[in-house]
Amino acid sequence: MKRNRIALAAGTLLAGASLLLAGCQADTSGLDDKGFKPHLTVDLQLPKQLEPGQEGRFSIVVKKGGEPYDGFYQARFQLWPEDGSSPPVTVQAEKAAPGTYAVTRPLGAEGVYRIKFNGISAEYEIMPSKRFAIGAHAVETLAEMEKAGAAPALPSPGPHH
Repeated sequence: MKRNRIALAAGTLLAGASLLLAGCQADTSGLDDKGFKPHLTVDLQLPKQLEPGQEGRFSIVVKKGGEPYDGFYQARFQLWPEDGSSPPVTVQAEKAAPGTYAVTRPLGAEGVYRIKFNGISAEYEIMPSKRFAIGAHAVETLAEMEKAGAAPALPSPGPHH
């Protein structure tokens, strides 16, 4: 009788341990050959001509494993002057093509600016940004900033949407 209880207890412990260990298996589906989740590649594109007061088209091409990625449920661009002289402007991005999001905006006065794309999906949140210059003097300023390795300016805190 005592032997049966010990055998039953040991069997219960062994079964419980097996269930716990089986529940701790790693989910490796969707991982690359090195065990990492496939990453996104982005190409944030600026207008060819950057002139004060004219419209410029900004776009980003997003790919996952070399294929266009369309999984974002939120896609926005944010633009602001690098010197913080005015608050950031946030604009909803339009889906221009598979994996491509774009916005057309009037360009501001001469100066150095920053554009940031914010894309949120169930799998990813990306926020690549890039500086750009409007006007000849600003192009020189931007070149000096990049040569000196200037840290990127953060947008001034503004109202949240």
